[in-house]
Formats: sequence, C-alpha cells, structure tokens
Amino acid sequence: MANSRLAHLDTARLPRPDSTRPTPPTLTLTGDLDLSRSFSVMRSQQESSLQHTPWYLTGSLTLATRSGWVIPLQGVWSSPSNGYGQAYNAIGVSPRYKNWLTLHGGYRNLEFSPFTLAGYTVLGAGIELNAGLLRVGLMAGRFTKAVTPTATDPDRVAAFRRMGYGARIGVGNERTYLDVILLQAADDLNSIPSDSVGYLTPAQNVVLGLSGRLRANRKLTVEVDAAGSAYTSDIHAEPMPAALADRRFGYVNYLNDVRNFIPVNSSTRIRTALQASLSYQTNWVGLRLRYKRVEPGYQSMGTYYLPTDVEHLTVAPTIRLFKNRLQFQGSLGWQHNNLMNQKPARTNRIIGSASLAYASETNLTLDLTVSNYGLTQRAGYRPLTDSIRLAQTNRTLSGSVSKSWTGSGQLHMVQGSATYQELQELTSFTAENSRSRNWSYSVSYSMQHSASGLNLNLSYQYSCYSHTQDIGFLVQGPTLSVEKKLFKGEKVSLLCMANYLRNSQPLADETQQGFVVNTTLTLDYQLTPVHRLSVSGSDNVNQGLQPFRQQQGSVRYTMAF
Repeated sequence: MANSRLAHLDTARLPRPDSTRPTPPTLTLTGDLDLSRSFSVMRSQQESSLQHTPWYLTGSLTLATRSGWVIPLQGVWSSPSNGYGQAYNAIGVSPRYKNWLTLHGGYRNLEFSPFTLAGYTVLGAGIELNAGLLRVGLMAGRFTKAVTPTATDPDRVAAFRRMGYGARIGVGNERTYLDVILLQAADDLNSIPSDSVGYLTPAQNVVLGLSGRLRANRKLTVEVDAAGSAYTSDIHAEPMPAALADRRFGYVNYLNDVRNFIPVNSSTRIRTALQASLSYQTNWVGLRLRYKRVEPGYQSMGTYYLPTDVEHLTVAPTIRLFKNRLQFQGSLGWQHNNLMNQKPARTNRIIGSASLAYASETNLTLDLTVSNYGLTQRAGYRPLTDSIRLAQTNRTLSGSVSKSWTGSGQLHMVQGSATYQELQELTSFTAENSRSRNWSYSVSYSMQHSASGLNLNLSYQYSCYSHTQDIGFLVQGPTLSVEKKLFKGEKVSLLCMANYLRNSQPLADETQQGFVVNTTLTLDYQLTPVHRLSVSGSDNVNQGLQPFRQQQGSVRYTMAF
C-alpha cells in the first residue's frame, strides 16, 4: 500500500530548492570613517592670530553574522592638543547576540538609571543579560584618568584616577520591570604625586538605586526612579562624632560597623533623589503626571550634572482631533527649592504652557504657543523684606504658519513666524528698571528643483530687544543660500551662503550702528560611491564698537561602505 501511494505521488508539486535565490552572507560589514581638520584666523585692530584645531578621526564599524551576532565598533581619535587633561581619544565595542546578551569593552556610555549611572563615559568592561524575566547588568572600569598638573601648563586641571563598578539586577522585560542598582566609585590617592595634589582631595561615592516601569495595558504606564547617595568629598576627613549624626547617618554608620561598606566622615553627604510619572494614552487624548524631588547636594559619580535642591509637579494633557490634524498640548507645573531650609529664602515657580497645531490636507500648517513662567519668594530661615523679595513673570507668545506646494518638478515652501516675550518685575521697588520686551519676526522662502539639483533658500529676520525705556537693541537683515549640483552625474555640489545683519543701539545722545556680514562657500565632491571630499571656507566681518574679521576653513574626508 505504501509503495502504491508513492507511485501515484505527483513529484512535480513537491517544493524544490531554489537555486536562483542568493544565500545570505555569513558575515556582513558596514561602516563609515570621517577625517577632518580646520583652522581659524582672527584679525582685529590690535593683533592677528592663527589657530589650528586638532585633526579628528571618527568612525564606526558594524559586523553582523548570520548566527545573530551584531558587533558595532565606534571610535574617535584626535591629534595632541594642550590645555586638556582628559583625552578625547576613545574606542569602544558592544557585541550583541540577538536581544538577550550584550558585551561592552573600551570607552562606553552605559545607563542604568537617571540618578545612578546615566551615560557617564567609562573605560572598562561590562555585560548586560536579558534571559527570560532575568535582567542583569554589570560594569567596572576607570571613570576618570589621572592628570598631574605642570608648571608649564597652568590650565591643566589635576585629577585623581577614579575607579568604580556598577551592578543592576532585576526582573521583567521592556514593558514591565523592576531593577535594583548599586554604584561604587573612589579616587586613587596614589595615582598622582603627593606634591602635586594641592587642594585636591580624594573622594568616594556609594549609590543605591531603584528603577521600575509598570505598563498595565496599552493605555496606562507608571515609571519610577529613586536613589540614595553617600558622597564623601574627602576620604581622609575627620570621623563624624556620633552626636552630630542624624537618622540617615546613624543608619549608614550601622552599615559601616557591620559590613564596612559605606565609610562615613565629616565630609560625607547623604542625599536622596526621586522621580515618578504616570501616563495615560488613548487614540485621541493623553495625560501625564510627573513628580521630581532632588535634595540639595545630591551627587553621583555616574552622572555628569544634575539640578539639585528642586521639587516640582507637572500635569501635561494632550488632545488629538480630526485624525490628528488638530493637536493641543498643555503643561502646568509647580516648582520650588530650599527643600532642607538651608537658604535664607525659598523660590517658588509656576510654569504653564499651551500649544495648538493644525495641519490641513492642502499642506498648510499653523502653530500657536503660549507660555507663562511665574517666580516668587517666601522666607526661609530669615525673614524677607519687600525691597529684596523676588517676584517676576516671563510671558512668551509665538506663532508660525507655513504653506508648501509643487509644480513643474519643483517644491516650494513659504514660512512666517512671530514671537513676543516679556519679563516683568512684580516688586514695586524694582519694577521700573527690570522690565524687558522682545519682538522677533521672520519670513522665508525655499525652492527645490530635483531635476537640476538646485536648492534655494531666502529669509529675512527682524528682532527688537528693549530694556526699560532707555535701552534698546535692533537686529535685522536677510540670509540667502544656494546649493547646486554641478556637471553630469551630480558628483560635485556647490553651496554658497551669505548673511547680512544690521544692528543699532542707542547710547547716551547718539545711536551706535554696526553690521555683520558672513559668507560661506562649500565644495563637496563625491569621488566614488564610497569616498567623499568636502572643502569649506567662511569669512565673517563685524563692524561696530570693536570691529574684527574672522576667517575659517576646513577639510573633511568621508568614507561610507
């Protein structure tokens, strides 16, 4: 019976190997390389100077395998320059296997949470693992390299070598997760000679953070980031007497006694930071609530800069109507500082803004934005008098309109915008001398002709700044840019841009006038589909109280494959 069925089987209908279909390559390689160098010449009535900037080499290389590995390699290299202790030369690689394993090596910018490790450049190694519901991240390396000051270079800033590590462990996925984060970093006192330390003190930092997201459904999302930081600015400072320790220091001292993990002395600051948001989104309406509180002096060695001593709450609604052609966005926030009552006054801010955008089916767009920022003060640990109390409002009203159309193979666009800004002092003692108003108008026209490779842009700007009734400043002038593809094949393009701005300012019994003329010429040559060469030069002439002339030039080579 089996042989009978095989005999009647139509073999013509069986799938056959497609010999014409190309086999995917085992390894693919893509990348780009950019090499640039520039110079600048400054001429004034007193002197002239020529300055060469270092050459910069940047590039990226990505290897992808058929098995699922993607290996991106990135780097930047520059010629030596003085005045900076931390080098710009860096290279890093982050091999990734599918979506669950990532390795890091070299100079990398990892981010665990906004208050712990947030994009700080570290020279080291790391791993991120997302296997099922397990989320693990580990990194260790050099946060800052050692810099020894020299007598011949007074601008060279001394720094200890700073080493550290970070760990993140949690459960969940990209939609819903909860992570616990630890960051520890410290300066190496022996990384620079003891006779060159000066006033520099070795520091150390321990940060414990929590980061999570809960997305209950497509409409509701909750996010939270919290951290506590113990930052010791001087490792060798005197120990803190137990009588001076508050509740936070007492808890940390307990940990120090048990595990010797967080050493505390008189230079240690224990601070916390928290931010949380709740978002609700539907097809036509959205609402987001945001809360943030960062105590004064909060610091993490894994972040570059954080605004501290701030607490604010923001409500931001969004409405979309008529198939998203009409959109309204609003924001209302309350903010204040002096969270720990360490300042003589507390500053309160009320921040509100609203925008309305409309896009028609005929390529007409309208935008209108209104914002108001109010600032007031109230007493802190000292009473405030009306003569020094700060109370201001900053109002801004702006609008723009644009229209685009096509015809005869050309794309045309006309745009116009206007902005009014006013700063008003509400305190009667300083109101007359603290009011300022600014007007700014602009109109532009652009045209693109794809067949001839011609791009034309023409604009005019008018800005008026006034402070009280006696001081004003007016700037106005046109800008023209023309880009044209030259020769057949469009391998060569030429860009010419000219800008003329005339300014005037009343001074005493006369009006001071001046102007700025800036011209730029750029020649771009596509040597091959892979190689490109660009040469650019500019001339900037400034006539006024202190006239000068600056000329700049640059050469850039790019390879993309």
